[in-house]
Amino acid sequence: MLPGLKAALNIHPMLVHFPLALWFAALLFEAWAVFRNSEDWHRTAARLLYLGTIAGIAAALTGLGAEKSVPAGTAMIVVGIHKTLMLLTTSVAIGLCLFALIFRKNFTAAYRKYMLIGLVAMAILMTLGGDRGAQLVYQYGSAVDWSSAQQQK
Repeated sequence: MLPGLKAALNIHPMLVHFPLALWFAALLFEAWAVFRNSEDWHRTAARLLYLGTIAGIAAALTGLGAEKSVPAGTAMIVVGIHKTLMLLTTSVAIGLCLFALIFRKNFTAAYRKYMLIGLVAMAILMTLGGDRGAQLVYQYGSAVDWSSAQQQK
C-alpha cells in the first residue's frame, strides 16, 4: 500500500522535517512577538518550540540508529558533522525550552529578545546540520536502496 515506506531503509528521513518546520515557525512567531511586544505570540512560539523539540529528540534517536546504515568511507565524515550539528541544535532547543518554562510566568520583553537570539542561533545550526543531511542523501546516496533502484532499470 505504501511502496515508499516499504523501500525506506530507516524512518529517520520521515521524522526530520517536523522539527525543522516547527523550530523555524517558532523563530518566526518569536520575531513577531518581539516586534509586536506580544505575550500571546510568544506563547505560540514557545509551544511550537516544545513540539519541535519533542520531534527533534525523536529525529535524533532515529538518526543515531540510521547512522549504522551508512557505509564506511567519505560519507562517514559527513555523518559525524551532521550528527554533531544536529545534536547541538537539539541541545540548544532543550535549553530554550527550559528557559521558556522557567520564566513563563513573567516573560518580559528582554527575555523575548534573548529567546529570539537563541532561536536565531539554533536556526543557523539547524540549517548547517540539515545541509549535511541533504548532502548525505543527494551526494552520497545514504538511505537509498540502490538494489531496488537498479532493479527498476
